[in-house]
Amino acid sequence: LRSNVSLFGNILATRCSWDHWTADLNARDVRHARKAISRRDSSCMYHTKSTAVVKINPANQRTIHNGSFVCSVIPRKPIFNDGSKILNIFLTKFVQENSFTGCSSTWFLDIQAHFASSAAVHHAISALSALYASREEGSNRVRMQKAALRFYQTAVKTVRKTIDAEDPNIEQPLLSSTFLLGLFEVHHVCPTSYCIATDLMYDPTGEGWIQHTMYGTSKILQHLGPNAFRSGLGLNFFHQMRMFEVSRSLIFSESSFLVEAPWRDLMKGTSTDNMSNHPIESLLALMLRCSDHCFRTLQYLDLLDTSALSHEEMQQLRAFAVEGFDLRLELCEVQATLSALDDPVKDDRTIISKIYLAATSIFLSGVYDYRSIWLRHIEAVPTLPQTMIEEHLSTILDLTESAMARTNLSTLLFLYPLRVACSRVWTLDGRDRLRSMLGTIKRSFAVAHVFITEVEELWITPVSDRYD
Repeated sequence: LRSNVSLFGNILATRCSWDHWTADLNARDVRHARKAISRRDSSCMYHTKSTAVVKINPANQRTIHNGSFVCSVIPRKPIFNDGSKILNIFLTKFVQENSFTGCSSTWFLDIQAHFASSAAVHHAISALSALYASREEGSNRVRMQKAALRFYQTAVKTVRKTIDAEDPNIEQPLLSSTFLLGLFEVHHVCPTSYCIATDLMYDPTGEGWIQHTMYGTSKILQHLGPNAFRSGLGLNFFHQMRMFEVSRSLIFSESSFLVEAPWRDLMKGTSTDNMSNHPIESLLALMLRCSDHCFRTLQYLDLLDTSALSHEEMQQLRAFAVEGFDLRLELCEVQATLSALDDPVKDDRTIISKIYLAATSIFLSGVYDYRSIWLRHIEAVPTLPQTMIEEHLSTILDLTESAMARTNLSTLLFLYPLRVACSRVWTLDGRDRLRSMLGTIKRSFAVAHVFITEVEELWITPVSDRYD
């Protein structure tokens, strides 16, 4: 749980496709290409994957000597007058501005039960509430920001104490507090000097978000297992966190634990009434498969000696291409379903679905766009023509601008599609629009700074250097 994840790796495997051929891809073309290449292939052997779980190593146990910072009970005199004010700010400010699913959810309301019983949840919510209170006109901004950081510090130490225990009680309150701490960490809380002075984990580069929201929380999810999220508060939390886990796997071109059978069954069998009949369900599952496909394909290519491919290696490459065509065909089917929806502009789920579909279509093409081995050795691969990439790029830009202006979808949800768009944009106007949107996210969430820095470096990199 305390492992560090380097943020400055390969943010995305996708880069630009400038002149790689493919004809206009529709569903018929995809089926035809897949069938043609399947005749050259036999079977595809995938690498065995292991299920990651949280492991508590007794050798690493340690005692927190400065126990005064660890609160095992709720303090009687917080900076706010009472707990109801904390919850009111949390529910009316943070929750109203950050929808993580595009539809109504009761998780932020249900979590009030943990607010009263869990010190970590109490202080994590208090930290977010103090942060939002500091933005109110007439408030003592510096005092509230420092209070937010103190609440945050106490919550972090409480979580650490739980994890370091000889028999750690890792349950849903710990999961909720870790998720909330991650959300706190991506906000711009205060000048860096204040953060350093209080010696907190808060990191304005956004790495704290990777450690908690995008990594630590995922590990706790795996530790608890899918049965903990089939109903009630657990199910509501899973629907909130799932969006981040899908984005995490795509941003880092990694395979997610959600592609494993027990978690796939959970995603299929526990959709709420608000989401079960919407294409976003099948799209999220498809996005996870695309990320897993990218991870396995690139991992295989990295170990190949491309100068002397064996018959078995050629078969494996063709098998990957066939799998890619299958994914491409399913993306086409989801796109057709989304296009047939009534009044799509009025439904936030449809807006985010169309944005994610466009980004994932480009992402899948990127698996094959940058490695010359495909062009040299494989008859057909599921890449997109430049015209279709530009259409998807326009969809991402136009719908994201609209969603950020008129919906309460959390701007964190747009980091993945905007990063994909950055890898494919060529015009100055397009880059300026992307800078503006990432800048909007950065004003609320510090993690956007990392993406801005990375894409600015990408844009000055010669096109030829993006290819293998």
